[in-house]
Amino acid sequence: MKRVFYVLILLGFTSQLTAADVIETKTNRKYNGKIVKIVEDKIVIKTDEGNMVGIPRSSLARITRGKEIFDFVSGERYYLEVRRPFLPFMVVSAACGAYSVVKYQDYQRIHSRYEKEKQEAGAGGTVNLKDTSKKDLSTSVVLAVCSAGTFIMALKPMEVKIPIGRIKLGMAPTGMRLSLNF
Repeated sequence: MKRVFYVLILLGFTSQLTAADVIETKTNRKYNGKIVKIVEDKIVIKTDEGNMVGIPRSSLARITRGKEIFDFVSGERYYLEVRRPFLPFMVVSAACGAYSVVKYQDYQRIHSRYEKEKQEAGAGGTVNLKDTSKKDLSTSVVLAVCSAGTFIMALKPMEVKIPIGRIKLGMAPTGMRLSLNF
């Protein structure tokens, strides 16, 4: 029983040990790796390939660690969550799709009845019905497009920034220092 407990603890810590940071520069270069140390004017990163890279602080744009993002351009820290707030629109999508099918069946029924009446009347006869099936067809197509649009909108994720606070800057006699808590 103790072995299982120790294995669970070890698995819990391995995710923290293997978690990689994504470091972006102002020139849109991305580095995947772990921050090894912070020198006065550079941040030293050990990339996933094993290389050591030094990035000047002045060219640093943002650091992403899991869901937490340090944005050096705006000077803020925040969490980035993915939500689906429009998921209830799936009900509207299903209703529009079902009504679209009903209207298409109405179109087929009215159109086939009109064609049957036209054949029975022959070449010189008159038809007692007016072909109103095109209205049902156009309604069916519009409802199908609305159904597809609301379906896509319902499943589309939305990223929400939850602010934590500002990145703290401190003054030192030799210059300005940046304090990050990882």
